[in-house]
Amino acid sequence: MKISLEALQILDAIDRRGSFAAAAKVLFKVPSTISYTVAKLEEDLGVQLFERVGPKATPTQAGRELLREGRHLLRAAQELELRVRRVASGWESD
Repeated sequence: MKISLEALQILDAIDRRGSFAAAAKVLFKVPSTISYTVAKLEEDLGVQLFERVGPKATPTQAGRELLREGRHLLRAAQELELRVRRVASGWESD
């Protein structure tokens, strides 16, 4: 799995909510989808992204770095989407 915006959204939700289950709830996904996405990303990157203690999930150093940079990408994607919609509606031009 390459790093996708969806995976970054999942990682962000886990970090903000503190657990895989809480992230699943806020993203309207089943917990197994959250777990699978994180496990696959960890496997593909060869790093552990979260320390798991009971239901609590805390980002590792690698996880914090991915979150830091990933949040920039998420914001950029949101801004791009907004700009495209504005251009399409004639609200903004070159």
